[in-house]
Amino acid sequence: MRILSKILLAGLMLALAACVSSRPPVQEMVVSQAAEPGYGVNRLMSQQSEPVAPRPQIAEQEQLGTRWGEDIRSSVRFVSLARFWPDRPETQVTIRYDGRRSAAMGPVSAIRSLPVADGTVEFSVLGARGTPLRLTPTSGGDLRLQGRSGDLYRLAFGNRSRRTVEVVATVDGLDVLNGRPGTIANRGYVVRPGEMLVIEGFRKSEDEVAAFRFAAPDDAYAANTPQGDPRNIGVIGVALFTLDDPANEVVAGSPRPFPGDAPRDPRFAPPPAP
Repeated sequence: MRILSKILLAGLMLALAACVSSRPPVQEMVVSQAAEPGYGVNRLMSQQSEPVAPRPQIAEQEQLGTRWGEDIRSSVRFVSLARFWPDRPETQVTIRYDGRRSAAMGPVSAIRSLPVADGTVEFSVLGARGTPLRLTPTSGGDLRLQGRSGDLYRLAFGNRSRRTVEVVATVDGLDVLNGRPGTIANRGYVVRPGEMLVIEGFRKSEDEVAAFRFAAPDDAYAANTPQGDPRNIGVIGVALFTLDDPANEVVAGSPRPFPGDAPRDPRFAPPPAP
C-alpha cells in the first residue's frame, strides 16, 4: 500500500554512481588497484634471505583518521528523486575505527544487513584487495572497525530490498560528496534494487574521487580543511532513506493475488478498448 503521507522534495538532485549496475563492480575495481607497496605477502617473500623481524604490536591508544588519497576515476550522474520521509532515515549506523586490537563484544561479521523498507541493504567495508573487513558490534550499539595506517578502504552497499535507497555517508564527520559537515539533510548516492554501490573516496568532481586511506589523525582530511573538526576523526556514519522512484513499480513489483483487478498505472499506455 502506497504511503499517502509522504513528503516530496521535488527538484533536489541526488548523485547516482555510474558504476552501479546489476553486476557488482567490486572485482573490476580491485583489478585496477595495485597492491599497496610495503605490505602483504610480496614484501615478506622478498626478504626471506634475511631474518624477518616480527611486526610490532599496534599500540592500544593508536588513533586513526582518513586522509585525502590518490585520484580514482569514478563517474556519477544526477537524478531527481524524493524521499518518502525526508528527516527520518530508515537506518542510521555509526562505525568507529582505530588501530587497536580489542576483544569482540558480540558476533563478528564482515557484512551487516541494514533494514530498510521492503528488505535490507548489505553493508561492508572493503580493503584494498576487495576483501570485507571485520565489523564488530560495541556495547553502545555502534560497529567497530580496525584499520591500519596507509591502507585503502571503500564503503560497499548491496541493495537487497524492493525499493530504491539513498545512501548518505560521512567520514570523520564530513560528507563524502561535498566535504562539508555531515547532516542527514544532505543528499547522497542512489542504489536501486538488486544493484551495488561502492563509495571509494571523497568526491572531487563528477569524474573523480580522492581515495579513502587510513592515516594518522594529523594527516586526516578533517584535520586539514576548514570544514573539518578534529574531534570527529575516527568515525564513519551511514544513513539510509527510501526514495519514491517510479522505476520501482517495474523493477520490484510484488506478486498480486488478483492481477485482473489491479488498477491501471497511468504512466503507461492502456490496452486497446475491447
